[in-house]
Amino acid sequence: MTGVWFGELPYLKHDSGVELFVFSPEGNTLAAGLTDGKIVVYSTSNWEILWSLEGHSSPLAIIVYSPDSNRIASCSDSTLRIWDVLTGTCNHTINGHENWISSIAYSPRGDQIVSTSYDIVKLWDVETGDCRHIWIGFSIAKAFYSPNGGRIAVGSYDTTVRVWDINTGACLHTLRGHEGYVVSVAYSPKGDQVASASYDNTARLWDVVIGDCRHILKGHTGPVFSVVYSPNGNQVATHAGNFFNDDYSVRLWDVNTGKCLHNLLGHNANVSDVVYSSQGDLVASASEDKTVRLWDAETGVCRQTLSGHSDKASSVAFLPSDQVVSSSHDTTVRLWDVGVGTSQFVPSGHNSSVRRVKSSPKGSHVATCSNDMTVRLWDVKTGSFPQTLRGHTGNVYGLSLSPRDDQIASGSSDNTIRLWNAETGICTHTLAGHTNYIYNVTYSPQGNQLASAGDDSSVRLWDVESGECSHILIGHTNGIRGIMYSPDGSKVFSYSYDSIAHIWDAETGACDFTLTGHGDSIYEAELSPQGNQVVTSSADATVRVWDVGTGECLQILIGHITPIGSVTYSPKGDQIASGASDGSMKVWDLAARACLWTLTGHTA
Repeated sequence: MTGVWFGELPYLKHDSGVELFVFSPEGNTLAAGLTDGKIVVYSTSNWEILWSLEGHSSPLAIIVYSPDSNRIASCSDSTLRIWDVLTGTCNHTINGHENWISSIAYSPRGDQIVSTSYDIVKLWDVETGDCRHIWIGFSIAKAFYSPNGGRIAVGSYDTTVRVWDINTGACLHTLRGHEGYVVSVAYSPKGDQVASASYDNTARLWDVVIGDCRHILKGHTGPVFSVVYSPNGNQVATHAGNFFNDDYSVRLWDVNTGKCLHNLLGHNANVSDVVYSSQGDLVASASEDKTVRLWDAETGVCRQTLSGHSDKASSVAFLPSDQVVSSSHDTTVRLWDVGVGTSQFVPSGHNSSVRRVKSSPKGSHVATCSNDMTVRLWDVKTGSFPQTLRGHTGNVYGLSLSPRDDQIASGSSDNTIRLWNAETGICTHTLAGHTNYIYNVTYSPQGNQLASAGDDSSVRLWDVESGECSHILIGHTNGIRGIMYSPDGSKVFSYSYDSIAHIWDAETGACDFTLTGHGDSIYEAELSPQGNQVVTSSADATVRVWDVGTGECLQILIGHITPIGSVTYSPKGDQIASGASDGSMKVWDLAARACLWTLTGHTA
C-alpha cells in the first residue's frame, strides 16, 4: 500500500439524507436507502439511476440483496418489501410484523428471507411471500444465516444468542453469557463459529457445533454495536460508541486467540460502519465525525482519512475494483478512487433542487439539471471538475443527451431550449418559440432531431445541426405530460393533461393518429419493448393499450378506483404493471386480458 493515495470521484446527490447503501453481490448495481423512505438503484457502470423505488414511509433501516443480485429486500418500519431489480417493481409487500423490523437476511440460495422484530422471528418464502416458520418468545435484535443456509443465528435483547435449524424449526443452541442486549451477530466464513456484539461492552466468539463460548473480547468502554469477520475468517472487527461515552475506536481481534491485535484510534465521534476489503488487507470505517478512514488490517496503521462529507458518514463499502464508496446525512454518496498520485479536486454541486439526471450513451459523463438554472456535466471516470453550463434564466426542467454523445439539450422555465457541445460546454443554439415552461426534451434515436414540449400545449421538432424548428405539432389543448420517439425514430408520441395522446410523423409533422377515450388527464405512457404498442394510464382510473400502426385501442384495463400515475411493460411485453394513487398496484396479463394480481400495502 506504499505510495497509495485516495482521490474522490464525482458523488451522487440526493434530495434527502442517505441512511445506508448496499452493493449487489455481482457489483453491477448499488441501492441507496434515503431518509424519505425511497430506495434509489444505480448502475455502477455509468452511475445512471435505474429505479427509484417508492413505498416505504420512513427512513430506510435495512436493504439486502439476494445472492443472485436480482432482488432487494427492504424495511423501514413494520413492513417488509421485496423488489425486482430488473423491472423496478415490488413483488411482495409483507405486513407480518406488529413492531419495527430490526433485521432481515436472505438465505444463501436466495429462496428464503428471515426477518426479526421485537419478540418474533419469521421465515418467508421469497417466491410466494408466504410465512414458513415463526419463532416467538424473546426480544429479537438481529439474525444471520450460516454460509450453507441450514441455520440462522439470532441475537436478542434478552442477552442470548440462539441458533435455529431452518428445516425443522428446532432451537439447536441457546448461547448465554452476555450481560447486555445482543445487537449484532455474524457467522464465520466457514460456518463453524458465530460472533456476537453486546451492550455489555464485549464481543464473544462461539463454537456453534458444541455451543460453547471460545473467547470473550474485552477492551471497548462502550456498547459494541457491530462485529464483522474478515474474508478469510482469521480476524473480526468491532466498533463501539453511543451518546454516553467517548469510545470511538475500531478494534481488530485474532479469532484463534481472542487477542486484540489493533486498537484503531482517530475518529472523534461515533463509528457508524466498519467493513473489510475483498482481500481482507484493508478495513474502512465511517464515522459521525464526517470522515471515512482506511486502515491497514495487518499493521493497524491509518492509511488515509477521506474528508469531504459535510454531515455524518453513515455507511461505507468497498467496490470490486480499487474504490471505496461512502454515504452521509449530507444527502450524498461519494466514490473514492484508490490510485497512485495526488488527491483529486472535490467538485461542488448544484445549489438548488436537481430536477433530472441523465447518463451519456457511453457512460463517460453524467449530466444534471437544476432549479439553480444550470446544467452540470460530470466526468465519472476521472473525477475532473464538472462543466457548469450557464445561460438559462429560469429553472431547468428538461434534459436529454444525444445518442451521438456529442450534444446536450436542456429545456427551461425561461421558455427556451439550449443545445450544448458535450465536449466544450459551449451553447451552440438557443431554440426559441415555445410560449410557456418546457418540461420535456428528447432526442430521436438517430440524434439528428430533437422533440420538445411543455405547458404551451405544442410539440416542436428541431434540426439539431441548424437549430431550426422543422415542425410545430398542434393538437393538444392543455399542458403536455410527456413525449417519446418510436425505436426507429419515425414516430413521435405525445400525451397530455387534455386526456388525449397523439402519434405524429417525425419527418412530415403530420398527425397520424389521435388516441381518444380517456376521460381525464393522461399521466404516464410507455412503448412496448417491440415498439408496436403503447400503454397509457390516466386520472380516469383506467389503463389503455393502443396499436401504434393503426391508432386502435386494443384493450381497456379496468380495476383501479383512483387515478393511475404510473404504468410499465414487462421486459417481454406480455404483462403490464400499473400503480394508482390509493397505493395499490395491479399486474395485467395482456393475452388473457385479465388482472393477475392486485398488490396492496402502500398507503399513497
